[in-house]
Amino acid sequence: MYLCAVFYSMDAKVQFIWLYLLCSVSILHATTAEGWTDTVSLPDVEVSVSRMPMVVSRQQTMIHVLDTRLLEEAQTVAPKEISALIPNVYMPDYGSAMTSSIYIRGLGSRINEPVMGMVIDGVPIMDKNLYDHTLQDVKRVELLCGPQGTLYGRNTPAGVMEIRTIQPLDLSDRLIRAKVSYATANQVHAQASYYSTPYQLPNAPSKFGWGIAARYQRTDGFYRNQWNGRAVDHGQQAGSRLVMDGLISDKWRITGTFYADWVRQGAFPYALANTGQIAYNSEGSYQRLALMPSIRAEYQSNGYHLQIAGSYQYLHDDMRMDNDYTPADIFTLQQAQRQHSGTIDALLRAPKPCAWYEWNIGLSSFVKSNSLHAPVDFMREGIDELILSNANRGIQTVFPEDSICISNETLPIHSSFGLLNAGTAIYHQSHFQFGHWHINAGVRFDYEHTRMNYLSTANVNYRFTLLMPDFENVHTAISGTQSAHYWQILPKLAVSYETSWATIYGYAAKGYKAGGYNPQIFSTITQNQVMTDLAADMGINLKIADPRFTDVAITSYRPETDWTFEIGAHFTPIEGLKIDVDAFHIRCLDQQVTIFPNGKTTGRMMANAAQSRMWGVETALHYRWQKNRWYGLLDASYGFTDARFVTFNDGMGDYSGNYIPYAPQHTAHLLVQAGYRIGKPWLQSISLAARTNMAGPIFWNEQNDVKERPYALLAANITIDWKYVQLELWGRNLTKTQYNVFYFRSMNNDFLQKGKPLELGATIRCEI
Repeated sequence: MYLCAVFYSMDAKVQFIWLYLLCSVSILHATTAEGWTDTVSLPDVEVSVSRMPMVVSRQQTMIHVLDTRLLEEAQTVAPKEISALIPNVYMPDYGSAMTSSIYIRGLGSRINEPVMGMVIDGVPIMDKNLYDHTLQDVKRVELLCGPQGTLYGRNTPAGVMEIRTIQPLDLSDRLIRAKVSYATANQVHAQASYYSTPYQLPNAPSKFGWGIAARYQRTDGFYRNQWNGRAVDHGQQAGSRLVMDGLISDKWRITGTFYADWVRQGAFPYALANTGQIAYNSEGSYQRLALMPSIRAEYQSNGYHLQIAGSYQYLHDDMRMDNDYTPADIFTLQQAQRQHSGTIDALLRAPKPCAWYEWNIGLSSFVKSNSLHAPVDFMREGIDELILSNANRGIQTVFPEDSICISNETLPIHSSFGLLNAGTAIYHQSHFQFGHWHINAGVRFDYEHTRMNYLSTANVNYRFTLLMPDFENVHTAISGTQSAHYWQILPKLAVSYETSWATIYGYAAKGYKAGGYNPQIFSTITQNQVMTDLAADMGINLKIADPRFTDVAITSYRPETDWTFEIGAHFTPIEGLKIDVDAFHIRCLDQQVTIFPNGKTTGRMMANAAQSRMWGVETALHYRWQKNRWYGLLDASYGFTDARFVTFNDGMGDYSGNYIPYAPQHTAHLLVQAGYRIGKPWLQSISLAARTNMAGPIFWNEQNDVKERPYALLAANITIDWKYVQLELWGRNLTKTQYNVFYFRSMNNDFLQKGKPLELGATIRCEI
């Protein structure tokens, strides 16, 4: 009944999409029942993110494995697009390539640390600013939902996404790949890669291979700034990857990878909610350069299996925005950072001491140093509205005929920060097997040190009309150091029962999201300190600053922890079919929430201000079939999450019992594909596919008085395959659904970002 109510609450377009695809599934099922009974075996691969040799169908958590075929049929080229295929996962495409917000099962955050870890070829990505990137030569993507803190530590309370790319020694021959696509808004995407034939050294077990890949993409953008007529979301991206893979003996394999990513784009297509127009006078932009060399070593001998992965990660990005998003001259913001990170992880799996027991142990360390420059420039209107109006409101309670005047036409607040995070951990997991029963028990001891050095300055030329005939200069400076240490103990216990066609499991685990410091509130702190210094310079003891935002200690926030309890099952009742179901309950403590100071202010604060609980269900189905020359694919998923605050009061309201904003209550995905193999030299095969993704409702604020209704997007493609070349004609948002992906309130104004409109395109792939 509840699902029926949700269906009838959708608009006509959403209902049409779901009815269309459900009919497609029914037709496919009916045709199969008439005789297309042959199926394609699903690869029950060993999952790398589990760090224990267990195949997909035996994992003791909800897991999603997306192979190359599924990724291509769903036209996914980035993690944000992959997230639409997974229930209860929402990674919206808004703002810029820097804003990689992730919401999983109600857990998430708009700023600072993520709730999901991302690992590429065994190397964890240290900053979520790099989560939004274009993928190339992906072999498969694995996502384990639920806390993975025991084996992965910080910032994995909702899951880990592991991306596996093609490795030269996994190939038996040379491989050349190329891809070019063109679409609406002059979107161009081109990439090419070459992998050498593995070279076997004579009279030796050594083998060596290498590969190189490059990509480029651009777009004119979909949205225009009505203030100047220019495109807002135009941009370019480029990247490259070099991999060298060597089997140096019958025991050691060493792989080195160098990855580079470059982004230059317009950003922040935010429109006033009451007009629907994007109109602001200072352009937004985002630029990024990322370099990531890494090395992985693997040793196997006498039942011992040692894996070592180390990386250096360099990130230099620069974000600029008109922070009031209006034509008024209020204030602008820049955030430029140079970040250096290093990671190392060693995992040892020992031979089984007996038939029913195996174990592993690991050591992990990281260090991340960030030099952050974040100036805020107040324009004339911003000086009047944000500084003088607040200061004079206090002054005129005592001197109603007098006021403070500021002669600055612009008032820069220069803020620089040195941020350091370093941590180390030891973890262990044991696996017991007693007949059909499997038990996994693990624990991680995690230590982290965090530190922030800060310097924020401003110079104001002011005059108090009662006492001062001329303007005087007041210099404001805030400097110092904040530091903290955190210990975490992260246990996990999982139990499963296996049969030949099913695995039934349950587990309890703890995860956490790291604590630290939030420089984004510093502009508000300095703004208040300027007003305090003005009063002190005049010799007047007046409280003209907001006392809530004068102490640097408010930049600090503690780790967020959660406990997850989950039960579920994996079913493989017939060949080619895999079904997953599960239910979960999460209790989140010290929840990190973003708090915007009331009124017209410049910063936003991260605080451990809430506790919450989430419960929900998930189901996924994957089916492949073939009969003679016919073949097909069905991939479907549905997720429901009820995520609410247990306690949350930000000083302006009590939101206990309200839904957590930005996390959709329902997510669904359905892909249907059918094809025919012709097998002729002039044409190999042809296939058709249609898919839809649904999300919503989404509450946009803690008050729950603004929300996005459920919406669904329809896409389709036709693929023609020759021997070495493949042509794909595709379309997205074919019903021209209008929807919003982001909402926020700033300076007493409401803003929305619209989702992308209809897109049509063509893609040519070549593989030799």
